[in-house]
Amino acid sequence: MPEAPFTPATAAIRLTHWLDAAAAAGLQRFPVDVEQLALYVGKELKWPDPIFQVVPADIPSFEGGLFHVEDQGWALLYNRKMTSEGRIRFTQAHELGHYLIHRLAQQEFQCSQADMVHWGPEMRSIEAEADDFASNLLMPMKQFRACTSASDIDFDVLSDASNKFGVSLTAAALRWIRSTEQSAVLILSRDGFMDWAISSDKARSNGAFYKTKGRVVELPSGSIAADESIAACRNGDQISLNTWFEHAHRDAVAREMKLVCENYGYTLTLLSLSKGDKAWAPRDWGDT
Repeated sequence: MPEAPFTPATAAIRLTHWLDAAAAAGLQRFPVDVEQLALYVGKELKWPDPIFQVVPADIPSFEGGLFHVEDQGWALLYNRKMTSEGRIRFTQAHELGHYLIHRLAQQEFQCSQADMVHWGPEMRSIEAEADDFASNLLMPMKQFRACTSASDIDFDVLSDASNKFGVSLTAAALRWIRSTEQSAVLILSRDGFMDWAISSDKARSNGAFYKTKGRVVELPSGSIAADESIAACRNGDQISLNTWFEHAHRDAVAREMKLVCENYGYTLTLLSLSKGDKAWAPRDWGDT
């Protein structure tokens, strides 16, 4: 009988059920032990090509990789120079996602987030699917929302979540921004310029977003993010919304949070907006 195809969601749900059952029997639920899970999953599914090893390796150009080895199965590798346990765990989960979802499509996967902008649309799609699987596996939505339900989100709340689930603060922040009903924008910047900016659904519908792909976008003057004298503003300070979005109403304010991640050379910024505040040009959103 041919294998039933997995999607990122169905693969994560299947493994989550296994992990929940193990936790009910007394085993630790979080953080997920991805290495042991990866070695177990292929055998449990009775696939002929299980993952037979999960090991650090010298792969300087990539964060992780998955390689088919004839007559043995799959080897899951991660860059031995990575020191963050959260980053290692997410990389392992990402490669496990490739194994569950994409292994019949190709014989090897070499994954580096920095290189994704250079890949074609099909490659970016499978990388996004592997990331989606990893987020769902490591931070199941029910438990994640219970940890981040505070009305006043900040980097302290997100740090607590990252510690519980054993992921990086950036991974926890991305999980939150993509699932929240609040109006918010998450920005990663280097040397005063945005690498990327992701808006929650509510913020995007109100016009509060940046187009960064293929563009050079400077951090706005007057923002906390652009102030090099401020290394951290974890709980946020009030700032005029039109500092970030020029078409926002002059009386609208936002709460801006900032954290400089010196080990990785980037800065995280989180903007929390009121749900009713719009940032469209006036001709686009009428009288406000």
